[in-house]
Amino acid sequence: MATPRRIVLYHSPASRAFTAYWMLEELGVPFTVETVDIRKGDQKKPAYLKLNPAGKVPTLTDGEAVVSENPAIAIYLADRYGYGTLAPKIDDIERGPYLKWMVYSSAVVDPVATLHEQKIDLPGYSFSFGAFDDMVRVLSGVLKDRKYLLGARFSAADVVLGGTLSRLLYQKVLPKDPVLLDYNSRLTERPAFQRASDATWPAHLFPTPA
Repeated sequence: MATPRRIVLYHSPASRAFTAYWMLEELGVPFTVETVDIRKGDQKKPAYLKLNPAGKVPTLTDGEAVVSENPAIAIYLADRYGYGTLAPKIDDIERGPYLKWMVYSSAVVDPVATLHEQKIDLPGYSFSFGAFDDMVRVLSGVLKDRKYLLGARFSAADVVLGGTLSRLLYQKVLPKDPVLLDYNSRLTERPAFQRASDATWPAHLFPTPA
């Protein structure tokens, strides 16, 4: 594992920055947190926009390296600090599926689910990210007989896709598919998940839904 430089996570409560926080907790590397509260508009302040012109969270700095977007942050961290454990090595046969699920989370699951939440369900053949029902079927199918996305092996792909899945189940956007619920339950039992959840979704603000 590489020697950590000064890692800073720019994080907001109630945001997708949960995923990057969870990734850091799984790796066990030292990091500090700078709060960029999106509920107050902090992400649009000039100082933050210099780091992330898109004005979104999370952003991560590792020394002079600056990375944004959850999949990119997870790939960067896993390759640098968890190569061969949380990240399959480049010649590992699982490297391809691992990268696919990393991308699938933000390129398919998140946009399709967001549209579905707004009562917009587009025909899958007309759009690159496909249809909502197809997305649910794909996830349920791959996880039906597996503990994690790569089988028995937990990886950073589970952090990225699992972080999105957990949020969508909490918000009741996804159906109560037993396979997805079981997978989410395994993830939420992880101490690193719980620490990131406590930091991002504090219980006094976000009680467990009925």
